[in-house]
Amino acid sequence: MTAAVTTSVDLAALKRRHLLADVVESAGVPLRGRGRVRQGVCPFHEEREGSFTVYGDTERWYCFGCGEGGDVLDFLQRLEGLSLPEAIRRLDSAPPSAVRRKPVRPPRADTATTFQRDPSLLTAAARYYGGELRRSGEARAYLASRGIGMEAAARLGLGYAPGQGLRRFLTSKGFGKERLKTSGLFTGRGERFAGMVVIPEVAGGRVRWLGGRAIDRERSPRFQGLPGPKPTLGSGRLEASPPWAVVTEGIFDWLVLAQWGLPACAALGTQGLERIAGALRGCPRVFIAFDSDAAGREAAARLGGLLGPRGATVTLPGGVSDVAELAATSQGRAVFERLLLRAARDAA
Repeated sequence: MTAAVTTSVDLAALKRRHLLADVVESAGVPLRGRGRVRQGVCPFHEEREGSFTVYGDTERWYCFGCGEGGDVLDFLQRLEGLSLPEAIRRLDSAPPSAVRRKPVRPPRADTATTFQRDPSLLTAAARYYGGELRRSGEARAYLASRGIGMEAAARLGLGYAPGQGLRRFLTSKGFGKERLKTSGLFTGRGERFAGMVVIPEVAGGRVRWLGGRAIDRERSPRFQGLPGPKPTLGSGRLEASPPWAVVTEGIFDWLVLAQWGLPACAALGTQGLERIAGALRGCPRVFIAFDSDAAGREAAARLGGLLGPRGATVTLPGGVSDVAELAATSQGRAVFERLLLRAARDAA
């Protein structure tokens, strides 16, 4: 069904007729600005910061709060719960203004919460999540299914958020209501990372950021991050001037490489590549191992341009979508190390 629809419709022409910013605003999401980059409140998770970003030059969107992104069809699928063929038919048969929902109103300036990255509080929260991971057979089984063992989970500070108990734990450690309110760990519905494996970004022995991945594969969004800018995950664990490092696209790609003991970090998506290049500016060789889909290849090319001769692109074998999938194959680590050598030779 999908193939029949996509082959009968010129998708490039369809997207030109229905510009992303027009569809987003017609759906009730006001966007600030009129330039190449516009922002608004994300309709897919609870936030006040306006992390939802529309890029006019690429006709793609990305939310720095929940980590979701895509093109106009991805937006419409998420917004209305449509399949790809249904989203194509919706755009092909109606103007963008027909895609309507209740407007997402930005908060009043006097009621908006200013979130603070509080290393002491986040370190305590990560300690709590770590204890809950040890108690949750379901969360440990999920990590095992993704190729992550408990030794590596403990070393990397992974945890699990059952969805209750965090506030009581932090309060018992002396953290007051205001610090909890501005931590970003809680939303109007409860704990931000409820039902998720929690991954910390650690620098200088303290937790600076937390992200979560839902263990329920049907849950949406699958990824959550603390409000505000995302880090280059894992960069805080690299030595000051590493001779080389691998940058991946997703969390589990990075977790696999970190479990193998390879110097690595994760971009956490395909946007904000200038941040990645800046985080690795002291590294003379950067291997780019992004996903093999079109968005991953495009982002790898853009990052390679930012890195210049320091960058080397790792080409995954045919049929393998990302590093985590390669790791699940027999001899995955040996294959990846051969790919690194090949990329280094090609870049020399």
